[in-house]
Amino acid sequence: MSMVWTLCVLAVAVAATPVLDRAMGRAAGWPLAALYLVATATLWPAISAVFAGGTAGTTGAGSQGTGEAVWRVPWVEPLGVDFALRADGIGVAFSLIALLIGAVVFAYSTEYLGKGPQLSFYLVMTTFTLSMVGLVLADDLVLLFICWELTSLASFFLIARSGHAGEQASMRTLLMTFIGGLTLLAAVGLIMVRTGTTNVTEALAHPVWGTDPAFAGLVATLVLIAGFSKSAQFPFHVWLPDAMAAITPVSAYLHAAAVVKAGIFLLMRFSPAFHATPVWNVSLITVGLFTAALGAFFACQQTDLKKLMAYSTVSQLGLIVAVLGVGTAPALAAAITHTIAHALFKSGLFMMVGVVDHSTHTRDLRRLPALRRQMPASFAVMAVGCASMAGIPPLLGFVSKESVLAGLLEAPGPAWAGWAAMIAAAAASVLTFAYCTKILFGAFVDGRGEEHHEGPAPVNRHENVMLWSAALPILLGIPLGLAAFVLDTPVSLATQAMRPGSGYESHLTLWHGVTPELFATLAIFALGAVVIARRRALWPALEKPTFATDGAGVIAWVHHRLRDVALPLVRAFVVDRPERHLVMLLSSFIAVVIPGLLLISGDTPPWAQGPVALTQPIDVLLLALIVCAVVSVCRSVSRLAATVSLSAVGIVATVQLLALGAPDVALTQLLVESLTVIVIMLVLQKLPRDFGRSTKPRHARALILSAGMGVAAFLATWTFSARRPRSDVATYYAEQATEVTGGNNIVNVILVEFRALDTLGELAVLGMAGIAILAIVSSVRDRNLDPDGNRIAGNVRRPQLDLRAEGSTAYRAITDAWSNVLPMQLAVRFMAPILVVLSAVIFWRGHNSPGGGFIAALVGSAIVGLYYLSTSKDRQIGPPRAPIVLIGGGVAVAVVTGLAGLIFAGSFLEPMHTYLGGVHLVTSMLFDVGVYMAVIGLVMLAFNLLGTSGEALLEPGSEGTRERADEAVEGELTGPMETVRGESRERVGLRTRHLADGTKPKEPGR
Repeated sequence: MSMVWTLCVLAVAVAATPVLDRAMGRAAGWPLAALYLVATATLWPAISAVFAGGTAGTTGAGSQGTGEAVWRVPWVEPLGVDFALRADGIGVAFSLIALLIGAVVFAYSTEYLGKGPQLSFYLVMTTFTLSMVGLVLADDLVLLFICWELTSLASFFLIARSGHAGEQASMRTLLMTFIGGLTLLAAVGLIMVRTGTTNVTEALAHPVWGTDPAFAGLVATLVLIAGFSKSAQFPFHVWLPDAMAAITPVSAYLHAAAVVKAGIFLLMRFSPAFHATPVWNVSLITVGLFTAALGAFFACQQTDLKKLMAYSTVSQLGLIVAVLGVGTAPALAAAITHTIAHALFKSGLFMMVGVVDHSTHTRDLRRLPALRRQMPASFAVMAVGCASMAGIPPLLGFVSKESVLAGLLEAPGPAWAGWAAMIAAAAASVLTFAYCTKILFGAFVDGRGEEHHEGPAPVNRHENVMLWSAALPILLGIPLGLAAFVLDTPVSLATQAMRPGSGYESHLTLWHGVTPELFATLAIFALGAVVIARRRALWPALEKPTFATDGAGVIAWVHHRLRDVALPLVRAFVVDRPERHLVMLLSSFIAVVIPGLLLISGDTPPWAQGPVALTQPIDVLLLALIVCAVVSVCRSVSRLAATVSLSAVGIVATVQLLALGAPDVALTQLLVESLTVIVIMLVLQKLPRDFGRSTKPRHARALILSAGMGVAAFLATWTFSARRPRSDVATYYAEQATEVTGGNNIVNVILVEFRALDTLGELAVLGMAGIAILAIVSSVRDRNLDPDGNRIAGNVRRPQLDLRAEGSTAYRAITDAWSNVLPMQLAVRFMAPILVVLSAVIFWRGHNSPGGGFIAALVGSAIVGLYYLSTSKDRQIGPPRAPIVLIGGGVAVAVVTGLAGLIFAGSFLEPMHTYLGGVHLVTSMLFDVGVYMAVIGLVMLAFNLLGTSGEALLEPGSEGTRERADEAVEGELTGPMETVRGESRERVGLRTRHLADGTKPKEPGR
């Protein structure tokens, strides 16, 4: 249960971030760091159980195993998916890395970040930590995949928030990591199908990995691609240096202790299944060693300290991946040891780069002065960090590097394979020594830039916080190196998790005797000394670019080539002419659907199967009316006439639904039709009155195409719907819905209970549609208005209407709008309360009678439509941000309802029932509340965006802009008259006095 509490604490950190950020600004990092430490403390019972080799978990109540803690509750029971957590040696190690390094990074961020709110940084960072800890503790393949993808999304957002520099970098990062996500999804699917379980432990222990080498090789390859994509192995390594566009705290956490470690974790987690699979071993060793050498070489070429650190991370990860490929217990122990060491010294080194950058305002080695006198403490910390990365005793990096070299000696294959692997790693380590030298000497000793100070630079409190936050993980490598045996237990437990049954016991120490890895280390030191002595000559030679382009350029080249290939294929569809799309649909129907239908029908043609006599006399009348309305739509020259005729089709269809005995569907159709007509009219006010002229050949083509599509739609509907009996699913709903749900309205219980997940997806689409409408419509400027909202002289909205003709209907409708809408306003005063009550009644009765959240929301939307139509000016309805709040709140309510079902009923969106005073209450009604809110919000958004003039819609303070725009229009039309509403009210008053005393009033402004 402690693992659950850890995730709950991290979830609290995510939820509390907006409040803490608003109250404390960048200082919110302190309480968030404290919450990370609290999360570590809550995990301690599980850690203790793992260390003790016992159990500390439940399956809801119990666990079995040795050296692990397990917790499991059913999640998606029909698929056998559990919300399962397991803490073993691997999960404990990576959880502590994520939590403790995260706490240090948050402390560092309190002074690194700019003053003021930093919500996006803290919110996404806490979300990332929650996802990362969930990933490493997951014991279910579905949960593992979800958390894996969440870490990819979080890293994308953290890079993208860096402004223009991070836009393309974040997209390339997302591309690379999502390639791995797709292969992992394929691997998860194959494992679930073949092993019959989603439990990670059971799946990895399945005998199929030994009995079916082909299947094991396929899944291993998919997992390898996923692991390589996140651990920045060749050819996916390009995303990591590219992602240095992110700020230093992001780099220190994601690219040293989190995202890249997620890739390493995945490879370690699947090692029990694939450690004896040849493609696994060969790929890991060869790709890892090549990446180690390539990353180290590119690191030596860099002059930007942060990019140098990025390539050095690529190199170090390559060594970890290579030794993982060996697969023996000592090699796996070396991998986890170097993972811990790398997380410590690399996160600290990234933060030290931020310290240098803050103090000198540059990371370019060609511009940095010799900083050892100005920043002696920073020099000392950086020296320790670089020494640990280079593998110099007595630091933890030395212990882990020797373990890696020793592990590679055991590489499978011929006798020379181990020696070749160790020599390759040693060569890469020489380059490691070289770039460590470049970091330390380039920034603090040689100093190619100008000196800023003769003496030590003053160090303020802020620099102290940053310096000691960066120093903590680096300096921790000293005691851990001197007393490396304290890591024996966690390293042993992690190794045993990677090789179950091995019983491996780690013995880490500074001195292992005279061994091959010792001689390799001495050779590395000797060549490193040569690099130090010859560094001034080496750097200019190495800094010359080897290739004409970098990884970003390669990705761009591939993108352009793929686009060149794809453009001819999609050009037929990327057009605004709907007939081209309809031609493809009709061709597909003719080429695929009809032959398929004849094939499955056998000897009896589909039109001869199962005749059903359902036609009623009213159907013939309704068909005739619909035909007449459709013909009217096709022959209309006026857009307004076409809209009226189109609405007639919808109204007749509503009558047809009523005739079929579906009052709830009919009411939905009627309300949707009414609101759609209003929205169409709002669009029409910005379009010409009539359709453009068209040639006779185009008319003929349109007629043939329309007739073909109509016939195809009729045949498909008649064959697949009207000519078959009720399906098994429909029969089940009709017979079991009431008994299962307690509700009599089958349509509603299907939407909010049986298929609530589908409805939730539709709500999400609804929300995205609202955002798209807002983004597109509000970004389009009225070409008749200048930037200040004033109408440009000579521009009118509808050139077909003579708005200046005082006797015209259009003129009176605008200039006398108040009296024009007065009857509507009087009607709204009586209709609005009635519709409110009707909406509430329809909502309340929806579980047992025709109704529900969607229909009730449409009734409520009718109130919005009436209020809009009753205004004398184009103005938004409600507060500016109300539509967005309603849409977002509706989706949130639906999700929270689903989570409540998961927590209290054991399944996401599982409804919970109770009775209060004899009234049946069910949580799906809360889900319906979310539907209600989202629909109302979308309708308000459409009216406010399409029905208002000017710009800056839905922004606070935008009312002024709209008022100026409206007044500009009115001034253009009415000259010296006051605003329409004020002028019209005065006219109404004058007319009233005229009726009273018989005199003819003099109108204002005349």
